[in-house]
Amino acid sequence: MYSFNNLSDALAPRPKLRYLIEDLIPERSFSAFYGYPGSLKSSLVMDAAMAVATGKRFLPGLPGGMNSFPGFRTEQAPICWIDLDNGNDVTCERISAFARAYQQSGAVFYWISYPAPSLQMSRRNSVNSLQASILALPERPGWIIIDTLLRSAGVRDENSSEMDAVMGNLHNLAENIGAALTVVSHSKKENVGRARNGLRGHSSIEGGVDSVFLVLRDENSDLVEVINQKARRRPVEPFGARWTFTADSISHELTEARFYWEPISRMTKAQSAIFNLCQLITDHLKQSGDMNQGALYNLVGGNKHNFDRAIERLKSDGLIIITTGAKNAKFIKLQLP
Repeated sequence: MYSFNNLSDALAPRPKLRYLIEDLIPERSFSAFYGYPGSLKSSLVMDAAMAVATGKRFLPGLPGGMNSFPGFRTEQAPICWIDLDNGNDVTCERISAFARAYQQSGAVFYWISYPAPSLQMSRRNSVNSLQASILALPERPGWIIIDTLLRSAGVRDENSSEMDAVMGNLHNLAENIGAALTVVSHSKKENVGRARNGLRGHSSIEGGVDSVFLVLRDENSDLVEVINQKARRRPVEPFGARWTFTADSISHELTEARFYWEPISRMTKAQSAIFNLCQLITDHLKQSGDMNQGALYNLVGGNKHNFDRAIERLKSDGLIIITTGAKNAKFIKLQLP
């Protein structure tokens, strides 16, 4: 027997959707990050995971840099990282490097490399074993990351319909644990036309996730570009992330690593307009101090709708405080972190 919901269930008040990472990773969501080998996709996701584990912002502006972007807000939650790509030594090195960069050693960050017996997400008994192991952890993870999807699948052909069972099992795993789930995967092997930016494997992979993020990087560049190619909810505009690290001079092992937000050339017109207005507004407030919102708009000029969106963005990021005075006049005060 199946239990169905009715319209009353749909209309009943529900808790407000929370995000582990503002705009990017909702709680209990299923997402995929993919790109070519060397695109830094796994490192970018690990940085995001460390931000959630520590409750600190993901991708703030580079300290001492030209932009004042505060980074994406996070909801602190335990992390479970399942590595099937890099091995114990490399994974340990990277996790410790990000932890040092975030200056916090007490975060809850569980991880395992090449678990034994090996994962075969196409098989129910393998999924059940993984689920039981995760539920046995001292703290239940809020975000599970699997790197990479295809190595965890346990199928003979990644382009076959067997992947549909894998995606269903992964959905059940996340639902039963009550966690967000992210898989790291690869681009298709084709390197021409639109196919070069396609998620590798059977179509059920892209169909089975809530959001897909493509990570692009020019060879040896320290700048990656992240493009949201699918979103069940509100799409995310493209953004850039700059890779920074320090390494031991002898062993060349990473000692600290972190990404920082950076504008990108493919920024949409709307994103560019809002960003420029945010910069212009903060510049005027730095120069003139507290200002009446109407007077500030007269100084900035331009599209009123974009101006209001920029004000809301600065307010939500905690960069300004808005107070109401006589006759409902609004006054804006700069509050840089």
